[in-house]
Parts: sequence; structure tokens; C-alpha cells
Amino acid sequence: MRSASPWPALVAAALVVVTMAGCATPFSQGLVAARQGRYAEASVLYEEALARNPDRLDAIVQLGIVRYKLGALDGAIEMLERARTRAPAEPSVRLFLALAYFRKNELPAADEQLTTFVALKPDRRLAAQAERTIAMIRSEPLPEETRAFAAASLESAAELADEVDAWRALESERWYFWGPYPYPYPPAPFPGCGYAWRGGWLRCY
Repeated sequence: MRSASPWPALVAAALVVVTMAGCATPFSQGLVAARQGRYAEASVLYEEALARNPDRLDAIVQLGIVRYKLGALDGAIEMLERARTRAPAEPSVRLFLALAYFRKNELPAADEQLTTFVALKPDRRLAAQAERTIAMIRSEPLPEETRAFAAASLESAAELADEVDAWRALESERWYFWGPYPYPYPPAPFPGCGYAWRGGWLRCY
């Protein structure tokens, strides 16, 4: 199963880097701000990251997501459509693009994006929630209140799936990082420990 959003792994990596290496960047700071619900601040930080590197895909995706969270639906669609052309199989892009279209009452576009999202095989409970939303879209005209409630329910399901995935990933990584060493987790500094960036994580050797 695939997580709907890259947030858990990205935020975990950002926290490791910021805490242990002291090398915060606008993008990593934006991830932490977004995770803490400070979406306006995160938006500014992602824009700063894109000013430095306009083609940075992860910043484009995350800016689209926080714009959606802020209710800036046109801005969210602009960013997420840019991301979709480069990463058509990224579940988080399809999901939040669907949500933005759904909230704008552009139901055919929302239907298309949600159908593609389900085909990417996300978490089964999240997929089931998405399928219920698709059925709702196809069944009858939807007032704003109903669309807002359905969108919020789908967001909540996505966040729950992400939290479960993040917990499993951290539990798995904990033994990989520190299991071989007779030190508490997280370990205190010890002679001969060197840090290196491998596979998206700051690892200790």
C-alpha cells in the first residue's frame, strides 16, 4: 500500500536534519511548519525554496497542498497541475488536486483525479473513502456544505493513513539506525560515530 502523502517521511527526515545536523533550509522548515498547522508560514517558506530552485518538484507539491489547506484553491490547482505533469503517479498530487476541484464544485475533474488516485492503490481504508466520495459525486448535485464535509472526511482518512505509515517506518528505521549499538535511543554521542546522508536519511556510522 502507498501512503497518500509524502509528509511523514519528509517531516521525519527534516526533523532529523534540523535537530542533529543543524542545517535547516526553507523547504525543511516549511515541512515542519506545515506539520504543525502553520500553513501560511509554510507557504512562504516553500515559495522561498522555489525562488532558489523553481523546478524543485517536492516544493511545488507541498506548496500546492498548503495552498489547499489555506483555502486558496486556484493557487493549489496551479501548483498541483504543474506537479501532475511531472509526477502523474504521485498519490498526494492526485488526492489534493481532486480535493481542490471538489471544493470548487468542478465535479468531473474531481471524479477523474479521485478515480486515478484509487487506481494507484493507496491505503485500503483511504481508497474506500475515496470510492465513497466518487459515488457521491456521481449520484446527485452536491451543496457546498456536503462537499466541505466529504472533503474533510477524505482529508482525515489520508492523515490517519499517513500517521500509521509514519509510525511503522520510524519503528522499522529505529533498529536499523541504533540496534547494533549498546546505546540508548536516541543515542548519546560516542567516539567514532560519523554521520552521512543515505537514502533520504541522516545515518550514523
